[in-house]
Amino acid sequence: MPEEKSMSADNENTPPKGHRFNVEEARARAEQALRKSEFILSRAYGLLREPKKEWEQIKAEETTIPRILIGYVAPLAAIPPVCDLIGSALFNRLLTIEPGEALVRAVVTWVVSIGLVYFLGVLVNVLADTFDGDRNELNAQKIAAYSLTPSFLSGVFSLWPPLWWISLFALAAMVYIMHRGLPILMKSPEDRALSYAASVTVAALVAAIVLFSLASCVA
Repeated sequence: MPEEKSMSADNENTPPKGHRFNVEEARARAEQALRKSEFILSRAYGLLREPKKEWEQIKAEETTIPRILIGYVAPLAAIPPVCDLIGSALFNRLLTIEPGEALVRAVVTWVVSIGLVYFLGVLVNVLADTFDGDRNELNAQKIAAYSLTPSFLSGVFSLWPPLWWISLFALAAMVYIMHRGLPILMKSPEDRALSYAASVTVAALVAAIVLFSLASCVA
């Protein structure tokens, strides 16, 4: 019995292994993050350089909507608010607001951005019939997530606020990429794909203005 009590006491005094810093685990996470960033950049480059080939590859990929939103959109959607936060700090704009308020605003913006992508996917699916396409919820979410890749990546220009206008080119790239993907994933006729993409983009811009305005009030 004394031995059992001693062993029990030793176990209580031993910190849980989960709280220890694991170098191998940290290295594995870093490598995983690096692979994901390489994949995102490769995908963005492929969509701009050879959109048809890249969309065919995306169409063949087996995935789920939660995996797209959490595994792909969430990391990308964090780029604009994080870069804006850093840019604000570097250019002293944070002096006009509380740091805590700025952080809350960044988190709210990130969440709203993910929700906006999901809404865009729903919109793509709903409008498919109008533009002689086929409804497909998963493919519609793929269109939304991957078309917005340039817009999210352009968030790095927020590190230097005077360069914000370069993001307008990302909007044009979004329309181009979506236009090339709609005939492949939503089976919309080529001659209707551009108007399809333009309609979705206009509706997304209106939704973005409304959602981000509400987010600002919440923040």
